[in-house]
Amino acid sequence: MVIVAFVVMQILSSGGYISSMLTGLLVPLCVYSILAVSLNLTVGILGELSLGQAGFMCVGAYTSAIFSIVTSETIENVWIRFPIAILIGGIVAALFGILIGIPVLRLKGDYLAIVTLAFGEIIKNVFAALYLGYDSKGVHISLKSISNLNLEPDGKLIINGPQGISGTPNDSTFIIGAVMLLITLIIAYNFV
Repeated sequence: MVIVAFVVMQILSSGGYISSMLTGLLVPLCVYSILAVSLNLTVGILGELSLGQAGFMCVGAYTSAIFSIVTSETIENVWIRFPIAILIGGIVAALFGILIGIPVLRLKGDYLAIVTLAFGEIIKNVFAALYLGYDSKGVHISLKSISNLNLEPDGKLIINGPQGISGTPNDSTFIIGAVMLLITLIIAYNFV
């Protein structure tokens, strides 16, 4: 079904039958579909009521976006930088999953849901208060305001608090999103 939807959208897109807004939404649709598949595996198949999926997704997404921004001038080839960014984001999200999972998986029922929900909210609030930039003096981090970063004029702001990340390279495409969705479906099907 994913392959059929991909082919139909490619035909419609190449023929100019869909708007640029919908074309721009195709990659986020793939990302949210991947999140839905992982949530179905956790909640639907395993029966664990985990509400922290978005927190892990946020950690991985921010990590891979920061890697892409920082290495955009040194690793100019998108086909090298993008897979490395995905791997690094996945590894960091998995590390957070292990750190949270070790104590939390001993809990049952509502307690598991409450703790994982709290993790998601903590991650959201930390990234909403985080300011990160770099210049010739190194990396600057602040949890107060952008003025506390003390960036030089040639410095680059990466995370701008509640406004999120700015300046990410436009590496992802609908083709890559559809392939990642298919890989996720195959892995989830084999787990089941």
